Amino acid sequence: MGAKKTTRAADRALDGKVRQLVEAHGGGISVDVDADGDAHVTFHGRCAACPSAPVTMGSLVRPTLLKIEGVRSVTRNGAVSRFAEARIEKMFGLSESTE
Repeated sequence: MGAKKTTRAADRALDGKVRQLVEAHGGGISVDVDADGDAHVTFHGRCAACPSAPVTMGSLVRPTLLKIEGVRSVTRNGAVSRFAEARIEKMFGLSESTE
């Protein structure tokens, strides 16, 4: 599947529960998948600086996007660091990461 098709599939996957939650908190979400299958998520509005964004990423966004054919990884643009985000996810039991 090409990057454009994968991006469209990923964007559609966020419709429903994920997008409703983000929009209910005064934000938005967008995703772009590159040719290597790396999905880059951007939170907008109030969600861009939300301290709970790593929890939203780990519990909803990342699992949803990793189910899409062609997506091999998911990162959040503007995150403090992928290591900090991984530690937060692990702390809340949202990932098996050891980073």
